[in-house]
Order: sequence, then C-alpha cells, then structure tokens
Amino acid sequence: MHPINIGLIFISGLNVGLAFLIWSRNFKNKINISFSLGLFFVAIWTLGIAMFRESQTESVALVWTWVQNFSGSLIVIPFFLFSLYFPYQNRVLKLWQWILILISIIIIFLVVVVSNVWIKDIRLIPHDNDYSINFWGILYFNIHFYFYLVLAFWNLLKKYKDSQGFTRKQLRYLTISSGIIALFGGIFGAFIPLIMLSTAGPYWVGPYFSLPLVVYLSWFISKKEIKC
Repeated sequence: MHPINIGLIFISGLNVGLAFLIWSRNFKNKINISFSLGLFFVAIWTLGIAMFRESQTESVALVWTWVQNFSGSLIVIPFFLFSLYFPYQNRVLKLWQWILILISIIIIFLVVVVSNVWIKDIRLIPHDNDYSINFWGILYFNIHFYFYLVLAFWNLLKKYKDSQGFTRKQLRYLTISSGIIALFGGIFGAFIPLIMLSTAGPYWVGPYFSLPLVVYLSWFISKKEIKC
C-alpha cells in the first residue's frame, strides 16, 4: 500500500476516534451529535479516497468513488447544524427547511451514483487511481458544498461577534481550526476538480488538513475546556 494511502487511513481512524469521543461525552446533546457526525463523514470521506486509490478493479473503484463523494458532500450538513447549536442555539429550523435539507441530500446522492453525472470514467493506476469528471456534476457539488459551508461560517462568525470571554475564545479557535480543513479541503476536493475535469487532481491532500482540527479538539478536550 502506498504511504499516502496509509496516511489517509490513519487520519480516518483519528477522526472516527475523535467523533466517538465527542459523541460519548453527551449522547443526547445536539452539539455533540452534529459535530461528531461531521467528523465521522470526514473519516469516511478520507477512507473512501484511500480505498479508491488502492482499488484493483474498476467496479470496486467505482463503489469507493460513491463512498468518498457522497460522504464528502454530507460533511457540510452536520457542520451547518452544529453552527446553529454551538455554543448556544439562537435559531430553530422550520419543517420546510428540514425538508429542503433532505431534498438536497437526495439530489446529491443521485448526482454521485448515477452513471456519467459526476464520474465519466475511471483510470486504474496502481496505488494512485484517477477519474475524469462531468462538469455539471462537479459544479452542482460545489454549489451544494459551499452553500452549506458559507451558511455555517456565517453563523459562527456572527456568534463570535456577539460573544465575549470564554465563549468567544471557543468560537475563535474552533472557527480557525475548522476553517483550515474547510478552505483547503474545499480547494483540493471541490474547486480544483471543477477546473481540471480530466483528472481529479491532488484531491487526496484535502483530508490531511483535518489534522489541525483533530489536534485542537484533542487538546481542548484534555483541558476539559470544551462545553459539551
């Protein structure tokens, strides 16, 4: 197995472990549930990338593209919900808004799995498989991804502006650490493939930028300074 892919599997394990740790601190808390779900989808996205790159047949590789792309598209939804709940909830989603979120999940699922809507063809290259992309499929993914991402950071930054003391400190460091993976993960996983099309490009770089968030949360939890 290629060292890059081994590293991806290791990062996936870190995110799963941290997701379980945060969720286990309070099973019923909406903050814990939404954030641990986001980390879990980061882990599945990362694992999907590693396994796709290592796949030996086109059919297996195709399944792993479904796993990585669908889980990658889901990351932003629990993160958006987390931005509503953390560190306090100041907005309640209406039923029609939940319905729209569900519809967006169904649509992105179809974009991922329907033939030629996202993935046009797969090229098997030992330990570094690649694929070419349909412009309209990856364009929709970018719209979906950045729509939820912008809303999430808008909520966090607004709360940061209105907060003081320890709450403001939590929001500052969490926004910066999650912003790193959002910025670079989005660039490598969404924006560059949109530009290149003939290749997915260095999309595998994106998950490595989750490490600052993992380190920050691990430190914060060890200091017992995170309110869950």
